Amino acid sequence: MTMSRRSFLKTASASFGALVVPGALLRARPARALGTDPVLVALYLRGAADGLSLVVPHADPDYYAARPTIAVAQNAAIDLDGFFGFHPALAPLESWYRSGRLALLHACGSASGTRSHFDAQDFMEYAAPDDKRIAVGWLNRFLTAAGLSEPISGITMENATAKSLAGPRLTLSLPVLARLGPYGIDSSQRRDAIRRIFKHTGYPILGATGTNAMDLMDLIQTIDKTPDAAYPSSALGGALQDLASLIKADVGVRVAAVNHSSWDHHNDEVSRLNYMASDLAGGLAAFATDLGSHFDRTVVCVMTEFGRRVAENGAGGSDHGHGGIMMVLGGSVAGGRVLMRDGAWPGLTSDKLFEGIDLAGTTDWRDVFAELLDRHMGLSDLSTIFPDFSADAANYPGLFA
Repeated sequence: MTMSRRSFLKTASASFGALVVPGALLRARPARALGTDPVLVALYLRGAADGLSLVVPHADPDYYAARPTIAVAQNAAIDLDGFFGFHPALAPLESWYRSGRLALLHACGSASGTRSHFDAQDFMEYAAPDDKRIAVGWLNRFLTAAGLSEPISGITMENATAKSLAGPRLTLSLPVLARLGPYGIDSSQRRDAIRRIFKHTGYPILGATGTNAMDLMDLIQTIDKTPDAAYPSSALGGALQDLASLIKADVGVRVAAVNHSSWDHHNDEVSRLNYMASDLAGGLAAFATDLGSHFDRTVVCVMTEFGRRVAENGAGGSDHGHGGIMMVLGGSVAGGRVLMRDGAWPGLTSDKLFEGIDLAGTTDWRDVFAELLDRHMGLSDLSTIFPDFSADAANYPGLFA
């Protein structure tokens, strides 16, 4: 197999609890119309993306005063509503915004004021700001609350399980799909031989592990992986292309986690952000196109741990801040809008900033998560999802009509 031993063990261990019943990964699901189950994709921009340069408040003069060298020029921003504009590298997303299928949320944050990447990412993925006792992800808690017990219901598109999916409910971590399967000549004979080996190991758990791994590989082999859109030739592009294949095959994926790293731009932000934003926009646009009719049941939530400081630093970059952005893309989204708490921009004057230096986070990202799980995924009882937080529909940002 082309999959390394380490990758195999990670994939197998993700489904440990299902191992005592060979074939548990592929249990028959209740009868339903094909391609109707909603899907939620959590796309994490790791490193704290600069929301002020991705969704630019180009009509706010304080933005330009704080950023004399790294600001996106007013005539370069793609105007969205007279006040906000896209970074020019996000141009592939403009048509999705104009058609009302992409909503932007600005000034998002949480009760935590941490500027630690590690803590902020944990707090967000566990949906528990400032509580380091929590070690179960919000998407894993959703799977439990929704009664989704098949491991393939929740997937991470890389070898290691995303913390948002960590917890007691079994999920899968999938590397590049093309590498999941026997290779070389006589691949079918290799597969059959491996099955026989695992069948007669004498160790039930090991045997079931191997059987389930082979079942997964057999399933992957049946999926048409030919994309209907051109993806960027990047790690993000590959992950989104594979995820689109799984969603279109309707194998039972309900929630998925995808990572996009390297957003920590303390220096040389102008050129580095241009590349990152282009990769993000190209990947998302291709993913939405590739899904075809499945786009109507899929929503992508793009998030980052916190924003960047309002004022640029001395190295042509920006430092860790507070309020950031989120993007929500999907066929059912009531988009074409930049959403903010009470519809008001918090402002960038010193008296309006968080701790006097950062954009305030006026929209709690737990309210965004809550609306996604309630209005899109159909989970009305959110009482077990958010530790020490009561979701209230009155606080939803309004992502759906």
